[in-house]
Amino acid sequence: MSGGRKVTIKDLAAEMELSITTISRALNGYTDVGEETRKKVVAAARKMGYTPNRNAQRLVTQRSHSIAWVQSDDESKFTDPHFVEVMAGVLREAQQSHYDIVLSSEISERQMTTYERYVHDGSVDGFIVDLPRPNDPRITFLLDAGVPFVVHGREERSDRYGWVDVDNYGNFYALAKLVIENGHRKFAFINGDERFLYASTRRRAVEDAVADMGLPPETVLTLEGTHPMGEAGFQLTELALADRDITAFLYSSALMAVEGISAITRAGRKPGTDALIASMNDELRYLNLAPLEGNITLVRSSLRAAGQAMVAEVIRQCERGTVSGTLIPSLFDLGTGVSGESIKGDVLFV
Repeated sequence: MSGGRKVTIKDLAAEMELSITTISRALNGYTDVGEETRKKVVAAARKMGYTPNRNAQRLVTQRSHSIAWVQSDDESKFTDPHFVEVMAGVLREAQQSHYDIVLSSEISERQMTTYERYVHDGSVDGFIVDLPRPNDPRITFLLDAGVPFVVHGREERSDRYGWVDVDNYGNFYALAKLVIENGHRKFAFINGDERFLYASTRRRAVEDAVADMGLPPETVLTLEGTHPMGEAGFQLTELALADRDITAFLYSSALMAVEGISAITRAGRKPGTDALIASMNDELRYLNLAPLEGNITLVRSSLRAAGQAMVAEVIRQCERGTVSGTLIPSLFDLGTGVSGESIKGDVLFV
């Protein structure tokens, strides 16, 4: 258009000799507009440089195309590579779907006020909830409000809302069982913050594996980190190394495992030779695990993929009203036990 004037829906209608209503419904995907017509309208809109007026859209549709993600007011949270990896996936999917992410932070005591404000003023279409706890009050509020939301994880009401998760129980039951089957009768489990369900579920899985294998509870020494994980891997591994009977180390995060391996090496022990190492690997892009290949057993599951799946789920609720849970697949990479022998187990998706 001449003079730098923004292309409007009226310009599109005039160019294509169609009504404004037909153009609008075609661009918004209404099924009463034929597919061939819709494609022609979309192609013409791209050619002419048309972009929708968000304010006008909101007046008509009563939707903002925005998703809220309320975080705790914790500076260390925003430097946590696990959070950054999830956020990368969230932003990628939102960008591709033409939605905005409204990221805000508030102290724990005032978080619910933020949720209430967003719901009451209608400034967002849906919510992302992460790190759920048992009977999470955020989930209670959003269920009562009847608004779209997705949870990164699950609690006891997961049949009532959309969620994205890995099989925390299955993965860590399999890892603990693998450790025991390779002859280790005393091992350390370096876990995450058990205030959150992902970590408490992993602890329960490890304890169940020990019991099911007919071993006493003291077979596993469980040490709990704080959230974010930070330097917990090194510090907790040093504590575990005080028990010389421990021959294997199971970690809740590859970041913790890398730090823990530094402590193990410093203590004069060699990972994969006289210490079995197994861990969850969230596929943190900045973390290079190549030097550990063959000496560590990993169960891989992408946090970035989880972030993308969360946005896709909440958008599905906003646009179609459907709710579903998504289990992100995990893949085992088998390393070695002590003395260099191969770990026994299957490579599988769960």
